[in-house]
Amino acid sequence: MSELFGVDGVEAGAWLHFQFVATVLHEIINRGLVESHRLTLTDVRLLGHLRHHGPSQMGALAAMLMVTPSRVTQQTQRLERRDLVRRTVSSNDGRKVLASITRTGVAQLAAAMETYAKLVRTHFLGQLSRSQTIALGDGCRRISAALQAAEPSPRLPRA
Repeated sequence: MSELFGVDGVEAGAWLHFQFVATVLHEIINRGLVESHRLTLTDVRLLGHLRHHGPSQMGALAAMLMVTPSRVTQQTQRLERRDLVRRTVSSNDGRKVLASITRTGVAQLAAAMETYAKLVRTHFLGQLSRSQTIALGDGCRRISAALQAAEPSPRLPRA
């Protein structure tokens, strides 16, 4: 397998384990949020963004979530039906639609974040020592910085 990637066995193992962990953790967290709150991980990310950044244009939300504008429109419509998000036309530019989080959305987000934190602690942080967590965080920050420098269009989270 390592010849396929052009890397040695240690590097190939690290990459394959990273891919597996990222995929499985995403699925575990997503499933836990859906079962407990009827919210996907992407819903929680969208609500969290609106909570911390205020009303946002649909295009900016799509870029932040790395999804198509039509996908974020469908997502916000679904959240709007649950009174978690409100969409309004921009007062500055009638062609732009802004999404904002509602009081109900803030409450749902708070509950979902408790579940999210428990899942992350149980399935991720609980498996690592403090020094391993620090080393992993440092490695991910380095990779994130390099990715942002090489490809500035994805809106990667800043540490």
